[in-house]
Amino acid sequence: MAETTDSEKPVYKFESLGVHAGLSRKENVSFVFENSAHGAAIFNMTAEAFCYSRIANPTVSVFEARMAALEGGEAALATSSGSAALFTTITALAQRGSNIVVASSVSESTAHILKHRLPPLGINARFVENGSIEKVGEAVDKDTKFVLAESISGDELFVSDIEALAEAAHSKGIPFIVDNTAGAGGFLIRPIDHGADIVIQDASPWISISGSNSAGIIIDSGKFDWSQSPERFPQFFEPSPGFHGLKIWEKFGKLSFISYARAAIMRDTGPCLNPFEAFQLIAGLETLSVRLERISSNSLKLAEWLRDNERVVAVRYPGLSKHATFRLNTKYLKRGYGGLLSVSLAGSPDILQRLPGKLKLVSLGQSIGGSRTIIVPQSGGSSEANPTVWISVGLESIDDIIADLKQALPNSEK
Repeated sequence: MAETTDSEKPVYKFESLGVHAGLSRKENVSFVFENSAHGAAIFNMTAEAFCYSRIANPTVSVFEARMAALEGGEAALATSSGSAALFTTITALAQRGSNIVVASSVSESTAHILKHRLPPLGINARFVENGSIEKVGEAVDKDTKFVLAESISGDELFVSDIEALAEAAHSKGIPFIVDNTAGAGGFLIRPIDHGADIVIQDASPWISISGSNSAGIIIDSGKFDWSQSPERFPQFFEPSPGFHGLKIWEKFGKLSFISYARAAIMRDTGPCLNPFEAFQLIAGLETLSVRLERISSNSLKLAEWLRDNERVVAVRYPGLSKHATFRLNTKYLKRGYGGLLSVSLAGSPDILQRLPGKLKLVSLGQSIGGSRTIIVPQSGGSSEANPTVWISVGLESIDDIIADLKQALPNSEK
């Protein structure tokens, strides 16, 4: 039977890709080399086959291919956590003396990496307040390797202007990278469709059903032309000492970044995703669309209810378009507004200590993006007067979620 050509392959929509993308019934998954030369060629990137799970694994590869399809990218690399995805991306592109420009507010864990882990390596993060497009351009110099932003910022849930930031980065000859954790695997936002070159994300929230898996993912759009800035990225153009002088760009072209991240950073430092986690995440992708539809619906209703609650000082949620403190780019949100709310409560921080005893359905915890509704205290965003929490909204009945919070919040000072 003749093989199906690319032009004959059906084009599936997001929901179908979540179930089928990446599957192949013809892959050789045996990890067997034809001979020693074949094995050496695989490790040196001159031949392609599965050789070692730290570099590539059949189950992990299905997850990578599916995530690339859902995000609209050409290739992906799975990692052991969201932090590993960020750090792998940084170290694949930046070296001592480099800097990166951060064009949005970022989550606490990302801020720790940028502020505390990079300086000892000689890499500097330049933070641009409020993601000002003009200031982003001003912050870029000859040593800047990329512009970074979160699609929906982790602290105040602002929606970044992806198209404008991508244009600002490209005008300086550097890639634009988006942390799309809040975009839920491309269901809510697909940054690559709007000009992003690389997408990274914590693959635990929303992608996994429980929200408690440890995984990350890097997706390469395959659209950035690295050859326009060879002086910024010499690792792609100069002979690679770790690969017998192989020139990455000559072999991999516009997929040089993701290929180098896998073959050099992943191979040598080992932040790989284990196959069992990949298996669970693949299962999660099959139901991602229907879960996010329910979660987004619940979240909007809860945000509207909390906004009118006397125990609540402020609610930040992209769906509350009339909220005065929001800078919204809701044109990027086509399928809903996600499952995360930032809520400032009236009263002292002691409220958070009393809430667990009042709540009967909703829980306090740290894992967001799962099937259960969780309240996550935010130490960095709380003041003595107005403690701030995230609410990660789950799949329960919205009536039950509201009823539980209603009976708990008015009594939180008693």
